[in-house]
Amino acid sequence: MKKLIIRPDGIEEIDLTAEEISQAETNDANFQLKLQQEQADKTAEENKKASGKQKLKDLGLDDDEIQAIMGI
Repeated sequence: MKKLIIRPDGIEEIDLTAEEISQAETNDANFQLKLQQEQADKTAEENKKASGKQKLKDLGLDDDEIQAIMGI
């Protein structure tokens, strides 16, 4: 991996150190984990919303009443 250093007299391309490469890989792995968790949280929220709607239907409410309750 390389990085660019921009200076008034020009641009220099240099190799990353082993430490910088390791940090970049760690940052990428952490980002991927965070992204997966956010997607899982979003899916769980959507599932809970659908489950709640179904429970309200099971109690006898129609779609218009459910929308009024949920503010949709």
